[in-house]
Amino acid sequence: MKRLFSGLLAMIMILILLPVGSYANGDQLYIEPKLIMVSPNTYTVEPGDDLRLDIELYNSGEYEAEKIIATLSSDRTGLVLIDGKSYQEEDYIESGDKETLKFDVEVNKNAPDGTYDMGLEVVYYDYYLNKEFTLDKTIHIRVIQEDTTPDLVLSRTDVMPSTTVNPGDPVVIGFELLNKGEGPARNITIGLPELSEDSLVLANGLSIQRLPDIAGGRKGYVYFELQASNTIRPGNHEMMVQLTYRDGDNNPVESQEYFSFQASKNDERASKLVIENLSYPTGALGQNREVKVTFDVRNQGQSPARDIEIKATSQDESGLVPKSLGITKTEEIQPGEVKSYQFLFVTTRTGTTRNYPIEITVDYTDELVHPATRETLTHIIGVFLNAPDEDANQSTPKLIIDRYSFSPTLVSAGEEFQMNLSFYNTNNTKTVRNIKIYLTADEETESGSVFTPVNSSNTFYIDSIPPKGKIEKTISMYTVPDAKAKTYTLTANFEYEDNLANPYTAVELIGVPVVQQSKLDTGEVGFFPESYVGQSTPISVEFYNTGKVPLYNMMVKLEGDFQTENGQYYVGNFNSGSSDYFEGYVIPSEPGQLQGEVVFTFEDSTGQMKEERKPFSLNVMDMEPLPDFPMEPPMEEPGPGGSLARFIIPGLAILAAVGGFVFYRRRKAKKFDEDLEIDE
Repeated sequence: MKRLFSGLLAMIMILILLPVGSYANGDQLYIEPKLIMVSPNTYTVEPGDDLRLDIELYNSGEYEAEKIIATLSSDRTGLVLIDGKSYQEEDYIESGDKETLKFDVEVNKNAPDGTYDMGLEVVYYDYYLNKEFTLDKTIHIRVIQEDTTPDLVLSRTDVMPSTTVNPGDPVVIGFELLNKGEGPARNITIGLPELSEDSLVLANGLSIQRLPDIAGGRKGYVYFELQASNTIRPGNHEMMVQLTYRDGDNNPVESQEYFSFQASKNDERASKLVIENLSYPTGALGQNREVKVTFDVRNQGQSPARDIEIKATSQDESGLVPKSLGITKTEEIQPGEVKSYQFLFVTTRTGTTRNYPIEITVDYTDELVHPATRETLTHIIGVFLNAPDEDANQSTPKLIIDRYSFSPTLVSAGEEFQMNLSFYNTNNTKTVRNIKIYLTADEETESGSVFTPVNSSNTFYIDSIPPKGKIEKTISMYTVPDAKAKTYTLTANFEYEDNLANPYTAVELIGVPVVQQSKLDTGEVGFFPESYVGQSTPISVEFYNTGKVPLYNMMVKLEGDFQTENGQYYVGNFNSGSSDYFEGYVIPSEPGQLQGEVVFTFEDSTGQMKEERKPFSLNVMDMEPLPDFPMEPPMEEPGPGGSLARFIIPGLAILAAVGGFVFYRRRKAKKFDEDLEIDE
């Protein structure tokens, strides 16, 4: 029993005497010395003055530093020099002790204002480890001419709640003022003279505010409650701050300072109307038949669209005329709201066999983007009229496009597509011959024509089409990458002859709906591969819009068999070229392999919902239980092991207490070293 008790006491003494960062040398434990400078490393002096530098060294190690030699070097400009000995010697500094080195410095009387650097090198030795250590520090000598006048400057600008100002949002701008002079600045006023309806306006309070006196070297703070204009120009804005104050002699002083801020693009929160669920007759219709055109208009933007006009207009009333009012007005469509519209037409009794186009136009204003101009959305559809029993003796044969389609249905910018055309000879008796057809596009981009044929020209030839006959052609086309998402018009120009070689010309319009492909790129999902039951683990990922169109109503969320914190982030409209960051927290409920996904959902430029998923996997472990030490040993009857238990249980409690003490001691030593490093 005595042997066991002696062993426990030995363990306790080892734990108590064990220092942080010790070295093992046989049966001995050892810690190296560590000298740090705890005195200031910046001194202020006037030109021509002498300065005594008291450099205090502290040994934060666990063993003494010996044979100490400290050398101070003059500034390289030659304007700040060592006066006397450039080095100091000390025999040793015990662990936890301090020593002060003294150097004399002379400043040239012609030295201009500025900071001059002197190099300090401290070399010391550890005989036990037979090792030399070096401490290198820079001593900054600030030379400042004596001045008693105030000098008030703008030292910091805070734009809140975000560094980027959104149109129409409230914004608080705070200014920190620093008096760089020696004398006090009194009767201080701060004004914003450049507030305007096109940029920032006052939301609350006054545009000129006052501050109490600011002594030399001191700071003051003031803020303004403002409102960003709905039409604020996106990009960087610079505004003036007018400062007025009085110096120590009560003389007025005026100065101008400037600050800048970023304004976000208005279209990040703009409205965006799209046409959806368009329905109209796609087959051939006879004369005097009703044509019903229905569609929905949805606002997939973030602001209301106002003063909306929806039109459906026949482009050729010889064969198709309106039966209902051709224009409908709506006061507004809120973000996410859908409204339905219907227009009626009728084919005429005198209409000939051909395709009759209908132009659908949605015209609206957005007060956030262009309150003085209107946004326009256009879509063209075609209704085919098949007029029976045409005059067999008519002299003019007609060639039309009775049907066209695209593969894929929606043409993507920067990609090829197939255009399928059906050419129809409407005449009952006459054949059309020597048919030349060439395609032209009315609009161009910076890259040139919106559409270009692939492996062919935009002109092709058909030998002949018999009466009431059809010829189908498939043309491969390419859409330039910078084409905007809209419906473009291709013009098909016909040149042909009848049986008697009489020449004819005709024109047909083809509406080509072009969309820009949405493109979302993501970085690698960041997470700790191991986590613990009941403990939150961060999951993070960066994402980028690398496409040419915004992603609408974007949402990022965590999905899996777990609880979450901040597990969902609504991005809203995510503009082209933008980047963002998501971080949520997963809380596992049981150990094992846990699978999860970061899910991105958004609507593309056509209103279609898209989804991207990024999987991740966590190894979840149980939390290790903490040891439970009783405060008092249980009472036992005396017996063979009773007295032993009385010593073992208190011994374990003592070990736990000693362990806690050592942990506390290490933490305290570490914190002390960090604090000293910060002071340096």
